[in-house]
Amino acid sequence: MTFDITRLQTRYEELRLERSGFTEVYREIARLFAPGRYRDDTASDYHLRPYPIDSKLVNSTGVLALRAMAAGLHGGMTSPVRPWFRLVLQGNPTEVPEGLNAWLDLTTQVMQAVLHQSNFYSTVHGLYADLGAFGTGLLVETADEDGIHFHLCNPGEFVIDINSNNEVDAFYRRMHMTARQIVDKFDNKNIPDFIKGQCEHTRNVTARYDVIHAVFPRNEFKTLGRVASTDKPYASVYFLLGSSSSSTGELTGLGEKPSILEEGGYDMFPAFAPRWDISNSDRYGISPAMQVLPDCKMLQAMTTTLRKLQHKAADPPLVVDQSLRATGVRLTPGGLSYFDSTRTGVTPVAPIHQPDAQTLQYSMQAIQEVEEIINDGMYVELFRTFLDDERHNVTATEISARQSEKLVLLGPVLERLHKELLQPVIQRTFALMREWGALPPPPNNVDIINVDVAFESVLAQAQRASLSANIEQGVVFVGNLAQMAPEALDLLNADSTVRAYLDRIAAPASMLREQNEVAAIRQQRAEQQAQQQQMAMENQALAEAGALADAAKTMGETRLGQGSVLDNLLGGA
Repeated sequence: MTFDITRLQTRYEELRLERSGFTEVYREIARLFAPGRYRDDTASDYHLRPYPIDSKLVNSTGVLALRAMAAGLHGGMTSPVRPWFRLVLQGNPTEVPEGLNAWLDLTTQVMQAVLHQSNFYSTVHGLYADLGAFGTGLLVETADEDGIHFHLCNPGEFVIDINSNNEVDAFYRRMHMTARQIVDKFDNKNIPDFIKGQCEHTRNVTARYDVIHAVFPRNEFKTLGRVASTDKPYASVYFLLGSSSSSTGELTGLGEKPSILEEGGYDMFPAFAPRWDISNSDRYGISPAMQVLPDCKMLQAMTTTLRKLQHKAADPPLVVDQSLRATGVRLTPGGLSYFDSTRTGVTPVAPIHQPDAQTLQYSMQAIQEVEEIINDGMYVELFRTFLDDERHNVTATEISARQSEKLVLLGPVLERLHKELLQPVIQRTFALMREWGALPPPPNNVDIINVDVAFESVLAQAQRASLSANIEQGVVFVGNLAQMAPEALDLLNADSTVRAYLDRIAAPASMLREQNEVAAIRQQRAEQQAQQQQMAMENQALAEAGALADAAKTMGETRLGQGSVLDNLLGGA
């Protein structure tokens, strides 16, 4: 399929124009929270600019808060040291084919091993930082014969688009590649001659060019060419960026029309673009750092003022007697200054202004209050629960009890991350492993298409802790009531209760027996109980018969005339 590359570049520039409203905010966020993460694609020479911490940054509370948030999300949702997901069947059916639960658990372990071997855990940590700072992140997953690979895109170098369901289904990423990199990555026949010439003659090999990687639904540009039956649902196009008249910023490009370097496709959308919080149909998310940005900017000004006060207190401005002009004043330790002692009542050197301790204390207290606002807005107290070195074994129940209010506020965000990031990651990894033949063989005659994901991370369990507590309270209530009214147990479905509780606490699926196995066990138990009851009845009948025989024998051997029961009976007669 041949795309209209000019129209494709126009679409990219339109999306950049819609993102331009966030540009200034992103710059402020990067300066105060994430130095070095933002890449401004309005200038093609950004790769030449160093990105150290801004020299005007005098308080690093925002940087440290974002670091704690990223580490907390990483440890609470995708910890590499504990299982955080498992495969289940969609809809949790009551009847599960034999051997399928064991296969799901084995496949989960294999997928966890594959993710550990890839760079998933290092890149997802950076993605959490992008979400906390900029509100939107972009992670691309690919696979080859070497395994699974994840690529984290820097904020500012990509734009996204959404469909009618407010789901991200397209992205355009701008990269500045050297001539050597272009020749090394793409097919030689698609590379312009002047770029190949630079590499062949080793002239200006490090010259950089704007390369756009566009991934979008192929039917979006279906009118631009004839679609073959082998074309995949999502198109992947690399093209050299041409000159532009866009008002969002200068795009130098090649100074000519754009040209396609490579065209391919994907069966599934290869990228994950989670957003922290969105409003209506907005493409880009709102981050906690944006919400506390005014406080962080104010904190810089307050800290600057405090440092000046502390500097004045430690090294105050001085008033010096005129007589010392000729000799000078030495204020270094052990320094000597000479003056005319005949002038009585004159202090040769004295501070002209020195802040008092109360003013310094008030300024420090005000700064601490602002820092607490920033830490509270970035959920630092909640996420530090996972970072406390002295409590490695913190449980979801403890987190739920101690941070229940913050978990309620964070609940919608966690649900969105499950939907827009973690669940698609597991589903795509599952599909790629199946495509490359890396999955364990499924049980015979079992369809493995209807596979879903259940999350069992600490944060996910903390969210479900309240639901499992409700089940426990219900069982205790029914048990207590049954002591007075045994018929209350008739209302409780034991099978459904056990399944619901194990699902709430994210127990492995292999803990539950297969339905046919449960039926066989119960049938065997019923037969054993029937046999035991029959044996008990037979033993009771034998005992009763023996008792009657003993009684008859006793009566037959009893002598008369000795006041026995038989004498009494005969006498009565």
